[in-house]
Amino acid sequence: MVQRIEWKNLNIDPSEVYRRIGMPDADSKRSQNFKPYVEQMRLKALGLIEVRCIYDYVPVKVSGPEEILLANQYPVKAATSFFEGAAEVLIAIQTIGFRLEEESARLFEVNEMLDGMVLDGCGTVALDEALELLRGMVVKDVTARGLQTGHNLCPGGYQIPLEAQKTIFALLNGGEIGVTLGESLVMSPVKSHTLVIPVGQKLSKPNLSCAITCEMCVDQQNCSHSRLKFGKPKPLATDGEKRNT
Repeated sequence: MVQRIEWKNLNIDPSEVYRRIGMPDADSKRSQNFKPYVEQMRLKALGLIEVRCIYDYVPVKVSGPEEILLANQYPVKAATSFFEGAAEVLIAIQTIGFRLEEESARLFEVNEMLDGMVLDGCGTVALDEALELLRGMVVKDVTARGLQTGHNLCPGGYQIPLEAQKTIFALLNGGEIGVTLGESLVMSPVKSHTLVIPVGQKLSKPNLSCAITCEMCVDQQNCSHSRLKFGKPKPLATDGEKRNT
């Protein structure tokens, strides 16, 4: 059954904003010079973001070499090892809305380049935090059913091609949360994402972490924003630990 949820408890971690604008060392003297801009834009972003998500659990099975079948009717190319042992998948579309995107574009148009760049970075961090909240909710729900979760798999990565966006939008009405899919398979608003998480009794590649970390991401070595490349991986949450957002 399709569900809809809105997230209100985001934080927009300043250290993550620095990383997203290319300044990974938030404590450095150079980074501290930007602290007023970061805090100002962080507060503005919190007033602009409208995080909405639509999701569902649908059946899945490995239907052939490098192919899975979603909802008993949609063949999708994928790295099947991540779906071995899965009986269903969580599929989701999530967005932070248009308002931040529009304000960031306006700032660039009036040559407020720094403010526009930082605000855009805040939007990216907000979407990351929303993904972590969604992940935490899914892990809690699935664990309560005595099942396992797999990795977060996003269309356009190395495990599922971008064309899978069409299937997700066929199964979920993105328009209900204001998200559309263009002919080039790019979503609008831009700061939106789709997600697939395998669920099963005994997955070949389980991942039970609620935290979104580089260590749990299957694309960690190919990501231009990897925390691992900065030598400061985000720590894994311990059992029972909750996000303070």
